Amino acid sequence: MSLHESIRQFCAHVGKNPLLVQGAGGNVSWKENDVLWIKASGTWLADAADKDIFVPVKLQHLTRALQSQDYSVIPQTVENTPLKPSIETLLHALMPHSIVVHLHAVEVLAHLVREDFKLSNYPTLDTSLNAKMVKYFKPGADLAKAIAEQLNETLGTRVILLKNHGVIIGGESVQEINNILDYLTTFFASPYASPKLLTSPPPIRLANGIDFNPASDSKLHELSLDSVLVSRLKNNWVLYPDHVVFLGVQPCIFQNVGDAKKELDGNDNPPDVIFVQGIGTFTREPITRAKIAQLICYYDVIKRQKNDVLLSTLTDAEIAELVDWDAEKYRIKFAK
Repeated sequence: MSLHESIRQFCAHVGKNPLLVQGAGGNVSWKENDVLWIKASGTWLADAADKDIFVPVKLQHLTRALQSQDYSVIPQTVENTPLKPSIETLLHALMPHSIVVHLHAVEVLAHLVREDFKLSNYPTLDTSLNAKMVKYFKPGADLAKAIAEQLNETLGTRVILLKNHGVIIGGESVQEINNILDYLTTFFASPYASPKLLTSPPPIRLANGIDFNPASDSKLHELSLDSVLVSRLKNNWVLYPDHVVFLGVQPCIFQNVGDAKKELDGNDNPPDVIFVQGIGTFTREPITRAKIAQLICYYDVIKRQKNDVLLSTLTDAEIAELVDWDAEKYRIKFAK
């Protein structure tokens, strides 16, 4: 089996696991000769076996720029294509490995969003990974610069943990990547209560004819019914980039259905998701699969937190950088 084909199969496999990949999130690359093959922005890893989701980029062009600490370099594609390379192409070029995988794996992400996260808290983490941690930076040039500084300090780093973001894994084979990914998700696994079997509430119809239907995944109603999760909604909404990009700057929480109708009836641009305390979680149709995937990811992350754990949210300035970014607007457009 060719390297290309083995990576396509790997991507399709992990892309179907919502604890590893959420919608269009995450990216995978491999290097062949002077070409860096990278997932295109807005495409889904889950589609790798059926669609052409990878873009060939000139590797030497990126390498020369990065050696000169030019983190504003724009990737050049090898051939004309309507697809754009991932926002995070530079971090893939920086890693010296043949294969580089960047995922928002829930078990790892649940630790990365904690206020006190640091590697010294995990003394039993496999030292052969030579793991490094990078504080939160906006994806793209800022993040690439921070990663480069970490890589310059040491050799043999196979894992980089990105605060409030995700994990990067570098390896020389798909099997090596798989082994590291399995190890990390097991190592960082957090115990949590199983989702409750909940009865979906009736839909909410506004006077203007807009319908808010109960969330398709019934466990999402816990976000509106569990007092601890409601508190997380109010105080820990934006924990990582993809969340705010797809779900917005703040949650729409209402005390009851009457309050929801009163506020939303005259709203020409109502939110995609609303939370009615004690009733349930509702989505405005049609809502994209990408947004539902992010909502489920948020649920999965906060369900893995102990009640007294402090979480680190993105600042207003960091949020503004993301929501006003053309690159993210492009990704939302294609990540249906």
